[in-house]
Amino acid sequence: MSREPSERLKAVVDERDQWSCVRCGVSLYATGGSRHHRQLRSQQPNPKLLNRPSNLILLCGSGTTGCHGWVHAHPAESYEQGWLVHGWDDPTLIPVRYRIGNRFYTLLLDDEGDKEES
Repeated sequence: MSREPSERLKAVVDERDQWSCVRCGVSLYATGGSRHHRQLRSQQPNPKLLNRPSNLILLCGSGTTGCHGWVHAHPAESYEQGWLVHGWDDPTLIPVRYRIGNRFYTLLLDDEGDKEES
């Protein structure tokens, strides 16, 4: 099984996150972005558990730039905000701080590609 998300899963995550960075809200149509594993690849060796909608969010930049780089450079705050999830936690139970427009929301993600306020 591939360690990369399927095209279908990528589409689910992109649509759920409205093609925008969940941390800063910037549209990823004009800015480069990436799908971030909240539970890091090194913490979850099972691709079935690694690549699921609750474990993926959109962030601007790459693993070293933009919000994606910021999340990796600031793990303590990133765990507090749900942008990172410990290997022993279930991503469906850890809320994520989302910026949508000018507002911030704390949302739970499920494995169907939906989100709801926690």
